[in-house]
Amino acid sequence: MYRVQKILSMIGVLSRRECEKLLFQKKIKINGSIAAIGAKVKIGDKISVNKKNYIVGPEIFKSKIKIVAYYKAVGELVTMKDDRHRKTVFAHLPDVNGKWINIGRLDMNTSGLLLFTNNGDIANALMHPSSKIKRVYEVSIKGNITKEKIVLSKKGIDIGKGEVGKFLNIVQINNKLPNTYKVTLVTGKNREIRRVFDSLDCKVVKLKRIKYALVELSNLKVNKYRNLNREEIKSIIKYLKK
Repeated sequence: MYRVQKILSMIGVLSRRECEKLLFQKKIKINGSIAAIGAKVKIGDKISVNKKNYIVGPEIFKSKIKIVAYYKAVGELVTMKDDRHRKTVFAHLPDVNGKWINIGRLDMNTSGLLLFTNNGDIANALMHPSSKIKRVYEVSIKGNITKEKIVLSKKGIDIGKGEVGKFLNIVQINNKLPNTYKVTLVTGKNREIRRVFDSLDCKVVKLKRIKYALVELSNLKVNKYRNLNREEIKSIIKYLKK
């Protein structure tokens, strides 16, 4: 017998924390009955979550943790399906036992590194603010960046909707590209980089993520993915336990 939250995490449906919330809200069923806190399942049981059914099969326990790095193109959406039939990142990913969970998002006009995993707990940990995961971007802008503006961006600046945007670091990439910077942040609020630059009277014209946690975009080609190897995955798990 296995706790239902462990099984749902293993097949990439929810993290254990998310599952516990739904259990409290009585939104998970096991074999047609509302699951109680601490509920366990066995092979052959049916788990229902958000009107979707999952059968506990023996293959679940043979599945390995997988993480892939993908180079998202401008114009692609980070969604499974789009009613307007626009391009989505999931169309380029390999098959997986369970489902791919995107670790964070990039808006349509942002390119670069996206990570996906089939493990709900790892996905949740890599996205949760408490993990303070560093994200690094290359940003091209219109407008002038002064030392004062750099200081302000590091201290934190009002970006509207009651939120404060804050860069961990911002450096000019090279003198040949005077309006191109490398920006590091850990908070990952919605469109945070664009909103910070807007508040500094600058406009982002190109934005690309080049690193997330320990994984770098490196030489990956647009619309291509690579599977992280076993050592890389072990390093990420160790990194999350710090």
